[in-house]
Amino acid sequence: MARDSKHSPGRAASKKTPARVRRSAVPATGIDRVDRRQDILHSAELLFSKHGYHPVTVRDIATHAGVPLALVGYYFGKKHELLQTIFEHRKSYISDRIERMGQVDCSAANPHAVEDIIRAWAEPVLSLRAGEDAQPFAVLVARSIWEPGEEARHVVTTYYDELANVFLETMCKALPKVHRDKVVWGYEFSLGALLMLIADERVERLSKHGAKSGDAAQTELLIGFLTAGFLSAVARGASKRST
Repeated sequence: MARDSKHSPGRAASKKTPARVRRSAVPATGIDRVDRRQDILHSAELLFSKHGYHPVTVRDIATHAGVPLALVGYYFGKKHELLQTIFEHRKSYISDRIERMGQVDCSAANPHAVEDIIRAWAEPVLSLRAGEDAQPFAVLVARSIWEPGEEARHVVTTYYDELANVFLETMCKALPKVHRDKVVWGYEFSLGALLMLIADERVERLSKHGAKSGDAAQTELLIGFLTAGFLSAVARGASKRST
């Protein structure tokens, strides 16, 4: 009697649904270690901050973190997704700045409103820069703003435009007689000064190594400088109106 073909081992095997393959083949021993995930994030922060986003490869990041190449993709997907994860991981300090600016008394009863806004906006950044763990991220933020590229532009728009708008709205309340465009320029000038303090190393060469890049001890100098800049805009506006 002929064997029933539906019971044939070969036929049964051919009907099995193929096993679903993960997007990255990763050894089972390397998947669930939280420290490896952190190693990848820290390595990406460091390499992006030193070399910029585009020159750094996923292989560079995996090598620096000491993990299999596939593990980077398993955890974070493509390189631009890893960049966004870095900013998502650090976004609490942005929320802190927004919250602090929202607490500033911008009424005429507070003669220090401009300084208070600038302090609320700048201090968390300088505190972040002073921490050894977050120092590469602070430099990465500066690079993302300075250097062209769709990926960097996307994270700046996603994580920093809201912060900028809160700064502008709050400063306009404190300086109701100043046109918003002038406040926007003041913000841009202030941002440039803040980023230079965070990331520019030229100050060390110009000072013959008497000054240090990212020196948190310069916080009060920066805040005083930026406050005077905004207040001078008020004085100029008042002077023009009176003539």
